[in-house]
Amino acid sequence: MQQFEVSGSGGRPVRAVSHGDESAPAVLVAHGFKGFKDWGMFPWLADRIADAGLRAIRFDFSHNGVEESDFDRLDLFMLDTPARHQEDLRALADAVSGPLGLVGHSRGGGDAILFAADEPRVECVATLASVATTHVDVPDREQVLREKGYYPFPNARTKQLMPVGRAAFDEGDALSIEEAAKRLACPLLLVHGSADESVPMTAMHDLATWQPAAETLEIAGAGHTFGAVHPFAGPTPHLEEAAERITDSLKASLG
Repeated sequence: MQQFEVSGSGGRPVRAVSHGDESAPAVLVAHGFKGFKDWGMFPWLADRIADAGLRAIRFDFSHNGVEESDFDRLDLFMLDTPARHQEDLRALADAVSGPLGLVGHSRGGGDAILFAADEPRVECVATLASVATTHVDVPDREQVLREKGYYPFPNARTKQLMPVGRAAFDEGDALSIEEAAKRLACPLLLVHGSADESVPMTAMHDLATWQPAAETLEIAGAGHTFGAVHPFAGPTPHLEEAAERITDSLKASLG
């Protein structure tokens, strides 16, 4: 493994860890909302991708709120937006050469689809429990944003209230994963658990409708993280099944 960083949105560092042969085609592994590169399954998944002969790069989005430890910069988290994610992905893509693959979990899946739709270097996308929209509908959204300037989301694991700023909502309302999926020219694999408690299975069905060439894998009984927890306690059968299908898909496109 090799650690490195690039300059991302707002000049903030995008910190990354590279797994595998650095001369192999690169696969960027994007975490989701309230996620980070070291969370639970991501180091394990990166190793699996590297074992398949590819270079896996797991990374922290520049404003994900993790500086030295687990969500120690909520001031940065409040400034995070979908556009910042696209800037961060471009900075990483520009730092590597050759064809690219993208893997994204949850919101990271939506980020991957949005990026790949307009980036010809991306030759394949695989998502885990991907969202189908960047619009976030929460109770009393406008009232809370007016009063606080942000919307607090509870983190059940850390017991923190995670502040999401107005810009994230406004940008999310303006972006369209649907339109990006329709424009996508590379292979797309959608993996989703039937028991996902955070992103419903209808999201996968919507994405597959918008991109009819997409391959889908529904894993019966799997939840949003396919049984993975943080700290990582080892892969579950659901996670093993998802990883096997993803690595097969990546190898088919990237060699």
